[in-house]
Amino acid sequence: MKVALTFITTLLAPLALLHAASAHDSRIVIASEAGAKLDSDVTKGGGTDDTALIQGILDRAPKLGSLKLVVDGAILVKGLKVHSNTTIECPNGNCGFFLADHADQPIIRNADPSATERKNRNITFLGGTYNGNSAKQTHITLATKLPPGQNWTVAFAMYGVEQVTMRDVTIVDMTTLAVQFSNWRRVTCENVFIHLSQKPEPLQCGIQFQGPGQFLSMRNIHGNPGDDIIALNADDYNCDWNKQGEFTGNDIFGPNVSFGPISDVDIDGVFIDGGHNGIRILSLASRVDRVSIRNVQGTFTKYGFFISPAWRPGGNLGNITFENIDLRPLEPDFGPLPFVFLIQGNIEQLTLRNIHSHLPVDSRPVVWVQPSSDIGVLRVDGMSLYQKDPRSAKTPAIQVDGHIDLLSVNNVTLSRPAEMPIEGSLVRTDPDRTKLKQYYKIGRSVLNCLYPWAVNGRGWPEAFESLERKPQINRLHLSNISTNRIKSVLQHDLGDIGHLQFDNVITTDVPNPISVSGDAKIGEISSTKKSEK
Repeated sequence: MKVALTFITTLLAPLALLHAASAHDSRIVIASEAGAKLDSDVTKGGGTDDTALIQGILDRAPKLGSLKLVVDGAILVKGLKVHSNTTIECPNGNCGFFLADHADQPIIRNADPSATERKNRNITFLGGTYNGNSAKQTHITLATKLPPGQNWTVAFAMYGVEQVTMRDVTIVDMTTLAVQFSNWRRVTCENVFIHLSQKPEPLQCGIQFQGPGQFLSMRNIHGNPGDDIIALNADDYNCDWNKQGEFTGNDIFGPNVSFGPISDVDIDGVFIDGGHNGIRILSLASRVDRVSIRNVQGTFTKYGFFISPAWRPGGNLGNITFENIDLRPLEPDFGPLPFVFLIQGNIEQLTLRNIHSHLPVDSRPVVWVQPSSDIGVLRVDGMSLYQKDPRSAKTPAIQVDGHIDLLSVNNVTLSRPAEMPIEGSLVRTDPDRTKLKQYYKIGRSVLNCLYPWAVNGRGWPEAFESLERKPQINRLHLSNISTNRIKSVLQHDLGDIGHLQFDNVITTDVPNPISVSGDAKIGEISSTKKSEK
């Protein structure tokens, strides 16, 4: 017991004490004392390749039972493998690792990667900078055929791991993903900063979690990635239905990347500094459940949040919650399909709470429910919209093209200055599918490059068929809403609404609070209180 307590104390000790402790505890190694040259630079690279020396130190962990490596400088490496019961600590941001030119390997990977077993556990990364030297690595696209046995060149590759902690870590210029977890359990990421110093290449994403995985805690994630800052991908392009209707995997990410259910996720504090995208949740068939995402702020250039089975019918989502969101687009009308929240697939309950859309720069909807969606309950509880740009006038805040049993929209304010035109609506069912058809064609062409057998099997024929589905809302509840200078609170142009309940809806300069046109139908309308000025 005394030995165990001494080891725990030294793990938490300052560097000066560690120098003393390392003299008699072989499980604590300080890089400078072990012979590392430390003549590299975490920003510029160069120096002595110390891969063999550092790997030799890390390889002591299985024999010693545990190991702590203190990296007290900058080290040039060609990629390292980390065993179970290992801690790598860097005292500050000038210490860490720089990936050598043309290494084409992860900076760090677990020693025993597996798509089916969790062979490595108790791995911790504390502090420091990990530079992937992206400009001097081979770049990969989704259509790249990897050499046998090779995975993507990510900064951190954790395949088949349990009990992993990453705290106060900076990841710079990763070749593709900053971190990729696959087949994981009990992961904590806190105070992680992801930085691209040059124009992004394709797939330079942030932190990606491939299923199966359970128990994830993330706090204070910062960055400007070239794709999603965080992705929860129960299944992704590495799996699909074949012509026989079987859901199966492939090696598009490499042989150690798995797919499966993800659950029990808590993400609190995400800050995006002009990165391309926000947060993605992908599920074609694997379950995603008990996910809470809170306090997301910053700016983006493409889209905010993306929940989808790769644009096709499918998905298997339980209870998902987003709360306190203020994410603002920098560029207007990116590509064919801009949006803040895009929602698609089979979802039991989705809650969007305290969503802010402040001074949007284009006509993107805040919430867009796609035609192939089948949602049990969608709750929008607290939404604040402040619009001054005329380009945002015509677009609905919430566009419903799919099927929802209960859509509850509560506590909403939509405010426009007097010079804004009276256009648009708060909620709309829209018959125009032009942009969607264009985007579906793009998605299909991507899959065709990856695995043509899937495009002609299950999935994509149904995707295009879903564009012909009419919106259906069995119960629509609009309550505690204050809005001005829009044409309608509800603009119902396509499909059926079974029961519409209006409670405490206050409007100013709104000609027609409920607009119904074409073949659209509302079965029953009831109201407890409604006032207009």
